[in-house]
Amino acid sequence: MRLEHARRDYYRRLAKEQGYSSRAAYKLLEIDNSFHIFKKGLKVLDIGCYPGGWLQVASSKVGRTGLVIGIDVRRVDYNASNVKLIEASVEDDELLERLHSMLNNSKVDLILSDISPNISGVWSLDHARQIYLSKRVLGITDALLISNGNAVLKVFDGDMLKDFISEVKSRFNRVHIYKPKSSRKESSEQYLICLGYKLVRQE
Repeated sequence: MRLEHARRDYYRRLAKEQGYSSRAAYKLLEIDNSFHIFKKGLKVLDIGCYPGGWLQVASSKVGRTGLVIGIDVRRVDYNASNVKLIEASVEDDELLERLHSMLNNSKVDLILSDISPNISGVWSLDHARQIYLSKRVLGITDALLISNGNAVLKVFDGDMLKDFISEVKSRFNRVHIYKPKSSRKESSEQYLICLGYKLVRQE
């Protein structure tokens, strides 16, 4: 337990030293080191972007020719020339319309979701709520991700996860289940690294 506390402090301290708004930035950096999801010039959606650690990483990785659109129900204070922000929920029916407008009806190359519900402490409810939100993200993926594009989806472990992974696998050529070293050891969060989107026919 002491070792885990020391590790949390290490990433928190490192984030402060390196100017990241949260320790979560190191999760995305680890994911990119392992799966090489970023390239210069990509268009990226960062869903559940508060407080901005993933925005910072994505903004740096895609460079000046890229675009990162951050979405969260909470206000995010982050300014960069290649970042746009939307204060909204994935449950908002008008979100897709706003995104289509912002993207000039083009699509994105990469979708990132670090989305989490307000934690109640009742695990079955928190797990169900997180999977529900992730399904909303999957709907956005079907609408906006280019063919052969990639996605990174946070999920909570639990009895609904297996079926959700099956849903995701039906849409991508490869899906890896990954837990970054910078995640808290006791946390049930995992990341689905989804590579090679297969276009889903819209009904």
